[in-house]
Amino acid sequence: MRKIASFCSIALMAALPMAYAQEAGQPKSPYVSVIGSVESVDSAAHTITVKTEKGDDAKVKYDDRTQFLQLQPGETDLRKATPIKPDEVSEGDHLLARVRAADPSGLPALRCFINKKTDIAQRNQRTLEEWQTQSVSGLVESIDPAAKTITLRVRGAGPAASPHDVIVDAAGKVAFEQFSADTGKYEPADFGSIAQGNVLRVLGQKNEDATRVKADAIQTGAFRTVPAIVKSVSGDVISATDPQTKKPITISIKPYTTMKRLDDQTANMLARRLNPTFQQGGRGGRGPGGGEAGGAPAGGAAPGAPGGTGMMAGMQGSGGRGGFGGGRGGMRMDSSKLLEQQQTITVADLKPNEPVILTGINGRASDKITAISLIAGVDPILRAAPNRGPDPLGGSWNFGDIGGGAQ
Repeated sequence: MRKIASFCSIALMAALPMAYAQEAGQPKSPYVSVIGSVESVDSAAHTITVKTEKGDDAKVKYDDRTQFLQLQPGETDLRKATPIKPDEVSEGDHLLARVRAADPSGLPALRCFINKKTDIAQRNQRTLEEWQTQSVSGLVESIDPAAKTITLRVRGAGPAASPHDVIVDAAGKVAFEQFSADTGKYEPADFGSIAQGNVLRVLGQKNEDATRVKADAIQTGAFRTVPAIVKSVSGDVISATDPQTKKPITISIKPYTTMKRLDDQTANMLARRLNPTFQQGGRGGRGPGGGEAGGAPAGGAAPGAPGGTGMMAGMQGSGGRGGFGGGRGGMRMDSSKLLEQQQTITVADLKPNEPVILTGINGRASDKITAISLIAGVDPILRAAPNRGPDPLGGSWNFGDIGGGAQ
């Protein structure tokens, strides 16, 4: 699946140029910073081409006096930098160059700090694993801005477990991120970005029974998971119907949208895990000459209700760019791994009248949704779990990470 690494900002941090301004003791530094990913290195011309955080190409010149220093991703203590040579810089590394404000692209840089791409990948993996196994996720039930606390409604481990409340202490230093439907990434945010009804996940120190978490990092988004019956496809837009409300839905597919189709064996296996008495009867969608689609039962939880939420986790990037929630037991993690192995599809592969489950973010109109993930081949699961709403696997459809992955 496509990793969206917004959950972990690996680029060299803006604190470094601030540190230089403090070192120089100048109210206004004659240097500015160029930050981005290395696209190429021209040793003969002593030039490094960088794709900046804004998406522009920039040229960084260097000479024999330019210092090249390597830092571990996320490290801002300049004393921990180690010298490297220009020819050790390669495509995919992250770079922060201190260049002269008077002529940023024409004069040689003073210093270049480098995060190696191998170190970035290792940190990405560690961060993803933390979000997968250590995070707590749920729906925002209430917010106390004065106390900087958030009450989450969290689904318990196992299909029969009861939801319970978890108090999140978000006071102090916390890294807040909010998912953006425009970029498909988690973007920097603050406490004020959290709203009642949002899906939220948190990393931090838990008490013994995991009913309270002192937050280190929080990711949130106004996600909802809904079933839909495909009617027609035009470009990257799907016209569908909500089988519960019978109302039309317009689904927008983005480049970052993850689309999968479950094979029969996996769909029926997941259905039996949700309901051991389930008798597989093939798919319920209607193909050419087929019968009516099964869809989701009308008595399920409303979108956004506890047990009816989902969230993409990874995340590329950081989001972003896995699992979300950790604490749901073996079924949760196994389901995610199974889903990752399923067939990747495109909009053109969807069939009229087949049921799908999608997780996304509402547009300005409630009948428009931007899909983060869309899973086809779900009819057996929907038929096996009539009391578990539109999201019977509790977000396991969302096996990526947007940044980490979020469920």
